[in-house]
Amino acid sequence: MPTGYEKIYQALLPKLAEVDIIEQAKRLGLAPEGQASAKVDFLGRTYLYSTEGVDVIDGGEPAPINNRSLLIHYILAEGGIEPRFSFVPINRMTGTIEGQGESDEAFMGDYLIKETEGKHDVFAAAAEAMRGEYIGKHLGGHCWQFMVLPKMPMRMIFFEADEEFPADIQVLFDETAPYYMDFECSGFLSEGALRELLFQVQKQLGREETAYLLP
Repeated sequence: MPTGYEKIYQALLPKLAEVDIIEQAKRLGLAPEGQASAKVDFLGRTYLYSTEGVDVIDGGEPAPINNRSLLIHYILAEGGIEPRFSFVPINRMTGTIEGQGESDEAFMGDYLIKETEGKHDVFAAAAEAMRGEYIGKHLGGHCWQFMVLPKMPMRMIFFEADEEFPADIQVLFDETAPYYMDFECSGFLSEGALRELLFQVQKQLGREETAYLLP
């Protein structure tokens, strides 16, 4: 029986079939591929859009169904505006996809902190592997910027533990994000980015076989 997430993806496919993929690729900064498809790099993998669906084309494991749904939401977006690089916290973005809430993102952030033991140097190595750019100190934490999708920058602030507070991670989106993805998708997007960072941390620790396996 299809899961709820699979049903969401299947419900989006008819909308994708109606899209002029090449025209949207130009608006969104994607790479056209042939007459009716386009490629996009997303969370460390390369995906291909076609009128039949979205899937990875770089080999390896099948793409998470949530990622495929997110990418359909993205190519359906209005677009047409450049990022302002003015960022707001994830908790200001309201609404969720069915079955998704801020708790998923918070859980993933907490587990990532546990794996890094609250050390920024471990997080930094994972962020560099994801082609993150170190912005510097911000609000007392270490700020990293990621282009999770073309024209969709995201920032993460890693706060190391001190005598008063435990380590923490804050996710921020560019204020233009609603032009490219509905706010209800923001939880999935941030959770997916945190999950990929967790994977990179586990690779560093020599635990690739347990990557993505959460308690």
